[in-house]
Amino acid sequence: MGLYGKRYKVEDVSVRAFMALTVAGLWGRLPEGFTFRETVSGAGAGSGGVELEDIDWEAVLQLAREQALVGIIASAFDAGEGESAAVGLGFELEEVLDKAQRKAFAKKVYSLEQRNLKMDRFVLKLFRWLEDQGLHPILLKGQGIAKSYRNTLRRTPGDVDVLLMPSEYEVAKNLLIPKASKLISQTREGDHVAFVLKGFIVELHSNIHVFLDRKTDAAFDSLMEDIFAGNKMSSIGLQVFDEDAAYEVHVLPVSQNVLYVFCHLLQHFFSAGIGLRQVCDLARLLYVHGNELDTEWLGTQIEKFGIMDEWNAFGALMVEYLGLPYVAMPKFGGNAVELGPKWSRKARLILCYILSVGNMGHNRDVTYKKKYSYIVRKTISLSKLISNAFRLGRIFPKDVARISFNGISEAIGRLEERK
Repeated sequence: MGLYGKRYKVEDVSVRAFMALTVAGLWGRLPEGFTFRETVSGAGAGSGGVELEDIDWEAVLQLAREQALVGIIASAFDAGEGESAAVGLGFELEEVLDKAQRKAFAKKVYSLEQRNLKMDRFVLKLFRWLEDQGLHPILLKGQGIAKSYRNTLRRTPGDVDVLLMPSEYEVAKNLLIPKASKLISQTREGDHVAFVLKGFIVELHSNIHVFLDRKTDAAFDSLMEDIFAGNKMSSIGLQVFDEDAAYEVHVLPVSQNVLYVFCHLLQHFFSAGIGLRQVCDLARLLYVHGNELDTEWLGTQIEKFGIMDEWNAFGALMVEYLGLPYVAMPKFGGNAVELGPKWSRKARLILCYILSVGNMGHNRDVTYKKKYSYIVRKTISLSKLISNAFRLGRIFPKDVARISFNGISEAIGRLEERK
């Protein structure tokens, strides 16, 4: 691993196999024209597929782990509970993985499903308890988005992010932190705190800032005020499996949720990096809730935030590489309507970058963090942020300086504090 992580090529057979299985797990179908084929003498799979014997299956499994998509790949082979039918790949898992690989893979999938069951139960009980205290929590991302997947238990879970209006944030913090087993972090501004509660990382937020720039965060402040003031939350049902009924928890309204998920994705894309799981989240959200979207409002906000290029490029990525139906991708104005060659080129660059850095940048070389003092570590991190900005400048030259500057200036601020 180096500065940018591993090096993958989109054309590699194993990468193409991984991407095809991701599409199959997301939508219950292979990419159009793609096949997995057994080798036939004198014939090749061509551009529409790959030969089974050419695939490095350990590399496919490694990519699934790096991109937090183990459960999605599993859904390509096994429909699982709540899914309509198996995809029909033309081969079985037993044909390509040995016994040890299958056992390790099955163990990871089972652990993933159990973690999701426990997290659903935890989220529901946490929200019911907060509401009993007279508070009005909103679930951000996470288990709320999981409900947009074919099998809600196959999405890799993360933290439990809870949004509260500023007047209720301190109340919730004072109630929950004494119950926490560990305090992880708290911002200098006092608007965010993370802690471990009942074995889960919980993050409380008093705003939905995404740190693209001050204008964007100010706009999200206004959106948040409007949501709480007008009681405009949407809701999802979470099932407690030892009881008969499902209960509702509040999430952001669909259009605001799509905007927030996309901007939050960009926040991490321009800093540490993202995994394909975050892009899959957006794709499934658009597909399942597309009919509820206020596309005119969404397009206006994206234009106002100055991230239309990013929207079009990630749209091309979702359509061309992740199988999102073309009609489900909101398209706004001009040459974006056809998602043409310009956006295809950017989509390919984005995919190469995501594959190389791994989910949340976990493929990057961070061994220096164990070797040096705080000042040296932060200096190295700052140099990496700057180098990373130059690489991303190939994709989004107009915006990388504006968006990356926030992360770089914040890193300098922390460095100055410790001197």
